Amino acid sequence: MKKSVNLKSFYYGFPVFLASTRDPITQQLNIAPLSASFSLGNTLMIGVNKSNKTHDNIVAGSDVVINIPPHQLWSKIEQLGRMTGREIVPDSKRSQGFSSCTDKADAAGFTLEASTYVSPDRVADCPIQAECKTVDVIEKEAFILVELAIKQVWIDEYLLNEDGSLNTAQWNPLIYKFREYNTTTDAFGFNFKYGS
Repeated sequence: MKKSVNLKSFYYGFPVFLASTRDPITQQLNIAPLSASFSLGNTLMIGVNKSNKTHDNIVAGSDVVINIPPHQLWSKIEQLGRMTGREIVPDSKRSQGFSSCTDKADAAGFTLEASTYVSPDRVADCPIQAECKTVDVIEKEAFILVELAIKQVWIDEYLLNEDGSLNTAQWNPLIYKFREYNTTTDAFGFNFKYGS
């Protein structure tokens, strides 16, 4: 029997990613953990809360690098999640334990590498990265939906088969499932489109 409930969050299971953006005025890099996304073809859509620096940078014109971490980085990502790139921490965030940080990569122990097509750096610790141009920003009440065009994808060689396809047996992404960090387990099988 099912019961009607009111959940604080309906995060039923999304891959975690780190969004790299750059303040177009100060050139300060910002890295933030996010988990609302989907992709179709060469288009990525991400959801960004209006209360953080990632929002500010994108609205001001920043492009975005999507850095996809392996599950082993969950504790660093949790540490990063308590930081904001904004100089002034809103009271609502301060009461939750947030602090201001201008160099999040250094504070969380991440290594950076230059991007080819966009200004924000890539997070070298993440084996899958997508350099993206910001195409459109759709305003919602407490967040924005951002349409991104993928310009370049980078994947560590250990995740690739000889034919260049992704070796899914080697890849265990970090999943944010109802506010719990998790990962994938053994595969049940493959979709009929696998490898095409």
